[in-house]
Amino acid sequence: MVSILFLIALGAAIRASATSQGAPIWVPLSLVPLIVGQALPYFFPVVLLISVVLGYGRMAADNEDVAAFAAGVSPAKLLQPALWSGLLVCLVTYPLTAEVAPSLLSKKRQLIQSMPIAVLQNTNPGASELRFNGVYLSWNHLSGPGEFHDILLSIDSSKRGDEELRLRANRASMNVEGDILTFTFEGMRTFRDARGLFYNPGQTWLTIDLAEINPSPEFHKTLSLGRIKDKSSHELFSSLETDISAEDRSHTWFILWQRMSMAFAAIPLSLIGALLGLRLRNGSFASGFALALSFLLLVYFPLFLMCDNLEEIDVLSPLVAAWLPDFVLLLVVALMLRRHHIH
Repeated sequence: MVSILFLIALGAAIRASATSQGAPIWVPLSLVPLIVGQALPYFFPVVLLISVVLGYGRMAADNEDVAAFAAGVSPAKLLQPALWSGLLVCLVTYPLTAEVAPSLLSKKRQLIQSMPIAVLQNTNPGASELRFNGVYLSWNHLSGPGEFHDILLSIDSSKRGDEELRLRANRASMNVEGDILTFTFEGMRTFRDARGLFYNPGQTWLTIDLAEINPSPEFHKTLSLGRIKDKSSHELFSSLETDISAEDRSHTWFILWQRMSMAFAAIPLSLIGALLGLRLRNGSFASGFALALSFLLLVYFPLFLMCDNLEEIDVLSPLVAAWLPDFVLLLVVALMLRRHHIH
């Protein structure tokens, strides 16, 4: 688990740095624990399967299973530690998946949403331009926070069907409140505007709704803080009692069942790990790690993602899409038990 946490944290730090867009250092640093916490329930099956494969593989390599059978221990009883381990992980994973992870996901979306705003509110004193999504701003020098001189501003509203607006000004003051960006210009003149050229030697105010001009699909997703996956299972059950659309009701049930399915998957995965370890008869870490990770990457996770996508396009019903990965895992367990002649 420590090794997996280190890898998750390293990946989270890289992602946070890539998406920070020049925001203050506290923004990406705050994003790292949220990414780690939200991803943690998905890595419990990885840790469990690797651990069980290594444990039973070491036992088989040292012929401890043969000694146990000779002492009268039944094969089914030999699998009980794996079964109890899977049940324990199941009981730990479900509260994290159902209550903790959605809250962290919601906070992560809010933080990602605030990054472009943080960039605007904390302009780098050594920079001479600022660019994100539909806004480009360059200046000659700064006289203070949000105080620009000899500026060029370009706003791309093509996603709304408007022409690009480009203007210059001798001086500009910038203020950000929520998603609203306000400029106060002195000596403003436009030089590309379908509505005609404009010049005002005095003060001119320009208000920009960042949510409307931003062409990034991911940005618009982060604005939807009421998404179903952001809600805890308790909140989702409560929402089912309200008047919601049939599509939302169907997807809500899918999310609820999927969270239960993810937790329950620990039980068949632990049994699969034990049977793989006994068959491997190799106590080396590299072999056990490779075998467990290969099973997850080639079988469980692709099946999990496929069912998630098929439910989204209405090919599978929510119940089938949520529980099909577990059904396949149980089928694998049955086939492996039959192959090992364990009853």
